[in-house]
Amino acid sequence: MTRFLNLRSEQPPDDAAVVLRAGVTSPDNIRRSAERTFAIYAVYGISVEGVIGRTVLDACRTSDRIAGYRQIRLSTFGRLRAAGFALLATFDHPHFTLVLADLSEVTIARLGRSFDDPIPNPGRPATG
Repeated sequence: MTRFLNLRSEQPPDDAAVVLRAGVTSPDNIRRSAERTFAIYAVYGISVEGVIGRTVLDACRTSDRIAGYRQIRLSTFGRLRAAGFALLATFDHPHFTLVLADLSEVTIARLGRSFDDPIPNPGRPATG
């Protein structure tokens, strides 16, 4: 049974605000995540976090959704919107659902180009 996607009533961040995605974000990972979201909410989407009123380091240190990942990818709200992706304020702040029109190779490749290359998660403790 399809559930309602829990939307927050808040203004979207400005174009310069950073968007953070945990993990490497491979095409297969994007496809699986979007298919899971579709099965529950009837929309193709992936989870991202807005870095709003804090630094990327603070976001990585304090977010339960991000802290366990070894790598992250960064973009901005403006860059993602310019690439044709909608970002919905969903669940608890600062979570957003990045909406994909479909799961075609073209769409997933465009999404991949809309993020910087993966970097080590700065919020994870150093190992060694």
